[in-house]
Amino acid sequence: MTELKWPHLPHPRDVGSIVEAQVRRWTLSKRNRPIAAVPEACPVVTISRECGTRGTALGIRVAEQLGFSCWDSEIVTEIARLLQTDETTIGAFDERTRGALEDLIGTSLFSQDIVSADYAEHIRSIINSIARRGRAVVVGRGAQFLVDPNHSLRIRLVAPFEHRISEISTLREIAFGEAKRIVETSDKDRAAFVHQFLGKDITDPAQYDVVINTKSYAGERADALVMMAYLSKFGELPLADPTREIEAHASAGGSTTAAKHASDA
Repeated sequence: MTELKWPHLPHPRDVGSIVEAQVRRWTLSKRNRPIAAVPEACPVVTISRECGTRGTALGIRVAEQLGFSCWDSEIVTEIARLLQTDETTIGAFDERTRGALEDLIGTSLFSQDIVSADYAEHIRSIINSIARRGRAVVVGRGAQFLVDPNHSLRIRLVAPFEHRISEISTLREIAFGEAKRIVETSDKDRAAFVHQFLGKDITDPAQYDVVINTKSYAGERADALVMMAYLSKFGELPLADPTREIEAHASAGGSTTAAKHASDA
């Protein structure tokens, strides 16, 4: 917790304790409600992010707190399985436009068969499947435009340009100039991917439930905003359900996912 600007005022509670207190209040009130039918699937959370806002790390943390699975590079893994090819090949297609993909044809790594498989359609199919099953956090891939807005919490992470460059430079231990190139290229590719394949503007704030500036709200503060937004929109937080197949997915890959994306922004 940062030092107070006005020390004479009461110190605010830790953001985590605020969320926990709200959950306790909800739990107590829930006990006095009539038993209702359990919905088929808990609403999903989608996270759209500017490069350098640490969207993957936030997605993993929120998924752990909600008892959800987190889908980021796991989507690439699933597409590679469907196409019966390796993840390295499919990873080069991730969140890029058809034009960018076609520029890769002719190299030893890519083939016309992969491009003609229509990568975006696999994205659409997988995200629709995840949304139907629920209990998931999906990072990127235009998921916010593919889910039912009434049955999902759509988050957008932003931050000042210079701050994001600094974050990438620190995370990847690279020079500022190289970090700037990565941020610019990544933002451009993600926006172009969403525009070309989904016909949407990834920067349109009206397409999201909550837009978070991660320079102002980083780490647990951003987590708390997402948790409170979920509680506010849907009236309750999901109860743990380890018997679900999607939870088995999280259990099998959760630890490796966290390690894999520890430095991803």
